[in-house]
Amino acid sequence: MPFFATLFALCVTTLAGSLSPSPFIVPVQKLVNTSTTGHSLVRAGQARLQAFSKAHSQVNGIPGDHAALAPPAASLTDQIVTFTINPVVNGKNCEQLSLIVDTGSSNTWVGANPENRLQPGLGSDLFEVTYGSGAVLGDETTNTVNITPGLAVENQSIGNALLSEGFDGVDGIMGFGPVDLTQGTLLNNAESASFRPTIPTVMDNLFAQGTISNETLGVFLAPTTTDDPVNGELSFGGVDTSKMTGPMSFFQVVDSNFRSTLPFWSISQSATFGGVTIMDTTTCVVDTGTTLLMLPADAVTAYQDLTGATLDSTTGLLSITEAQLSNLTTLSFIGTDINGETQHFDLTPNAQLFPRAFNTEIGGSADDIFLITASSGSNDASSIDCIMGQSFLQRTYSAFVTPNGNPDAAGTVGFATTPFTDATTN
Repeated sequence: MPFFATLFALCVTTLAGSLSPSPFIVPVQKLVNTSTTGHSLVRAGQARLQAFSKAHSQVNGIPGDHAALAPPAASLTDQIVTFTINPVVNGKNCEQLSLIVDTGSSNTWVGANPENRLQPGLGSDLFEVTYGSGAVLGDETTNTVNITPGLAVENQSIGNALLSEGFDGVDGIMGFGPVDLTQGTLLNNAESASFRPTIPTVMDNLFAQGTISNETLGVFLAPTTTDDPVNGELSFGGVDTSKMTGPMSFFQVVDSNFRSTLPFWSISQSATFGGVTIMDTTTCVVDTGTTLLMLPADAVTAYQDLTGATLDSTTGLLSITEAQLSNLTTLSFIGTDINGETQHFDLTPNAQLFPRAFNTEIGGSADDIFLITASSGSNDASSIDCIMGQSFLQRTYSAFVTPNGNPDAAGTVGFATTPFTDATTN
């Protein structure tokens, strides 16, 4: 199944990088899925939201169901674009692997492609992660991982998949979420309320080992309009200001009022369309692993009413006419930054469109005009119902910061404008 993804080349060796005053820049690639559908994109986003809720339960000491893996509702690679990085892992002769770049999860693992699995039985622990649209079970081992020349992490805990579902065409995941998301994924300790260890992430170890001077991941993703595999970059240890056209605003990672712990890159945002509020302040997860902009059901209804969009039965996406496109106005996300100032990041009319170059890939016609906003299917205040996915992130530069490398401290998420913020690429 052909598709684009962001790829990491991961080579496990015995060498680690030294401290660099500048961030390490690593290109990401895209895998474009030419056999997905619009319905699959919506289902994958909704399944992602359900998985976030399950992860919250695990982190807060509610044991998960570790029964045999069931087929997922949708493949994780059902996204129209999957962003990947290409690291190398020990035992694979320094062969580059294709790992999904995922800020919505925190475990790093390989072996989705059986040909690229590590030698089984190297670890003493079993691990399991459910992604809503995919799942993996395997053993946990330790290696040195080369991400790019000069950037390596020693003694990194890596999962080696023995069984996985929903990861066609890739080798696994490199997780860039907060470390708390790994809690409860080691099955040997999953049922112990008093001892539920976390697994240090790649970013945690790079900082702890002095390879990067601060635990910051910068993400630059370009809008996807062609089959060119290179589609952005990751910046380890800082941000790449050359990709920004304005200052960066940072937002505190927050717990929602219904959770004791919310272990995601989640920030408080409201939304307006043409100055009309369509979404009151809610907690949104910033996630590279979701294609669409997933909003609460009532927000999407309000957006649909204001745009005149209709739900296309063939693709499952909102659709507008040429006349409605000419009247489309700005969709703004609004939040209070760490300095107490109100900031807004705008999606222009063009930025609200699904890339028309891929209309036929999702079951539409070349002349159709689809929108990137989809319903979470819920207005439940006790569930996560907002994701700022790739469609938003391709119009901003984003940064994910763990302060002073302390996973117990509240992190921040930063946004800045880029040359693609106002581009008319769609």
